[in-house]
Formats: sequence, C-alpha cells, structure tokens
Amino acid sequence: MTTTLEARAAKPRTPSKKTAAPKVPDLGSDGALLFDIREKKRLLEEQIKALEAQAEEVQQRVMERMQAENLDKLTVSGCGTLSISKSVVADVQDWDEFYAFIGKKKYWHLLQKRVSDPAYRELLEANTKVPGVQPFTKTRLNLRASSS
Repeated sequence: MTTTLEARAAKPRTPSKKTAAPKVPDLGSDGALLFDIREKKRLLEEQIKALEAQAEEVQQRVMERMQAENLDKLTVSGCGTLSISKSVVADVQDWDEFYAFIGKKKYWHLLQKRVSDPAYRELLEANTKVPGVQPFTKTRLNLRASSS
C-alpha cells in the first residue's frame, strides 16, 4: 500500500528562549531542496558532458599529431607531460564460444564479478533459488518533478 504525504512549507516556529534547539527544516523545505540540488547537478552534468566531448576532440587531435611526428611523449611547459600508451583489450566476437572456453578451462577470472539485477529479479519471480546469493532490498528516494 502506498501513501502520499503532500508537504508544504510552513511558517517556522519561534522556539522559546529556554529551549533553543537547533532548527530542523520542515519536510516540504527539504523536499524542495532535493529538487533544487538535483537541477543544479543536472546543469553541472551538462557542462561536464560538453567538456568531455571537447576534451575527446582535442585528445584525438593531439594524439594524431604526436603519432604523425613519431612522438610517444610530449612535455608541455608549466603543465606536465602527455604520453601515448597502448593496451590490448578483449573484443568478443562469439559469446557462446567464449563462455564454452571459460567453462572448459575454468578461466572464471576472465569475467568481472557483477550480477545482472534485472536477470536476478526475474529468477526470484520464477521462484528459482540462486545458490550463493542472498536477496538484498535497496531503498532509495525517487524525485519526480511536477509537470507544471
């Protein structure tokens, strides 16, 4: 059963001089503050996204120039150094074949240890017990802006 409480900002009470307890914001004020913080975060994330795109473009340009000039390291006066590094990463072309190899050789270290939450919930709903796993209910507060 879901209940809804509509909180409104109320007039702050003036504490008596004898009991000057710390002022705790009312529920409506804290709720409004959460929406305000979320909007500020969203604006900052937009700025970060734009900066990351700009950085990616400049990184690509610098890397291409360094490679064209056969440089693997560049020292920028007063800033630091830029260097090109390479590492081999897996690009799986056939997952069935890959999983068969892991199972046969017992090379479980090739996989990252993370459970798919939607898939796990699906098994729980089908009353399938997954050995070695304990369900945990994660609780969080959701914010949804009104459409006004």
